[in-house]
Amino acid sequence: MTLLTLTPTNLVAGGGSPTDITDAFVSIGSNTGVLFQNTGHEIVLVQTNSTGTTTVTSDIGTTVQGQTVPGVAPGSAQSASKIYSYGPYPTQYDKQDGTNDIEIDLGTIADVSGVLLLHIPGVI
Repeated sequence: MTLLTLTPTNLVAGGGSPTDITDAFVSIGSNTGVLFQNTGHEIVLVQTNSTGTTTVTSDIGTTVQGQTVPGVAPGSAQSASKIYSYGPYPTQYDKQDGTNDIEIDLGTIADVSGVLLLHIPGVI
């Protein structure tokens, strides 16, 4: 499994300067998911293309009595030609290797036209 490391697009606090996110979406390429550093202020946007759907699974880094916790996936696949948001994520989702990274796996990558990581300043 290969992961695309996302760099956040920062939103401007106060709403006085809108952020155009149209060109900020990046191609997933041949990666099967994304990875990003979690501060608790990030949301991931996943855009599907017009030809198909995909599932999105947010992996949970915390273990319970040494056992891996299954990832969290929505009840249905993302519809075609839509943009869905995931997050913000609590620290329980962070990988337990000291990086504070979060991993999200994508089902059918051919149907994902872009992903975007937004950092939301302030208190959530």
